Amino acid sequence: MGPQVSDAIVGHHSRALQPGVGLGSGSMSDSRAMQRRSDLAAVPSPVARAERVLFFGGSFDPPHTGHAGLPFEAARRWGGADAWVVFVPAARSPHKPTAPVPDRHRVEMLRIGLRGQSRWWIWPQELADAPLNPGQPSYWADTWSIARSVFAARDRAFLIGTDQALAMHRWHRYDEFWRDALVMRRGDQSESGFRDAMAATGAWSDADIAHWMSRLIETPTVNASSTAIRAALADPAQRKTPIEGLDRGVQKYILDRGLYAIA
Repeated sequence: MGPQVSDAIVGHHSRALQPGVGLGSGSMSDSRAMQRRSDLAAVPSPVARAERVLFFGGSFDPPHTGHAGLPFEAARRWGGADAWVVFVPAARSPHKPTAPVPDRHRVEMLRIGLRGQSRWWIWPQELADAPLNPGQPSYWADTWSIARSVFAARDRAFLIGTDQALAMHRWHRYDEFWRDALVMRRGDQSESGFRDAMAATGAWSDADIAHWMSRLIETPTVNASSTAIRAALADPAQRKTPIEGLDRGVQKYILDRGLYAIA
């Protein structure tokens, strides 16, 4: 099982107040400097010693079974059995008009959903930075810059889907990190289709597209959607019944605390 997380913000020192999309892109014109917290608890030694670390960002609002399974499958195929997965809960995404549920609930739901898995950690950098940057979205460029300095792994990559790869050229400062992306390709998606779609963006050279193709990792198709789960939870007729893609332990946590209910 992965290292335990606190009931509040993972890895946060109690004494004070530091990068932020759960995989976020955002306006290329936003150049405001992010304020960062530098007093977070140290990276646990097993993660710090790992040679390969795969980062997976998201809102996890709520986390679903795909979040709890696909990153580990991708990590094994990319880095072998000893690779670690670091989850990065996002602060406010520049692509979403509303804020997610409170941080402590998203972190705890994620922890519950990951029970039974091994070699994982939840890194709270974006959540800790958010109070220092009120009203600002979090950007993956900032988070990845800090990850490079904090995690000593020989190989670091971050995991995205094909839809995110196709939009990468619109991400904030994408030129700083795009080569480190690892792309999940579902079994029902073809490599040639992905190549053609990337070329159609007009944003990438032939050499760039060749690099993207080398970063594809085939993963199973999982029918799970946080949006669909939230809709089901908002329906009193479905709320207490099993919901596709929602871990039963996570659902119990949600029901016990009245999350995602329509007032």
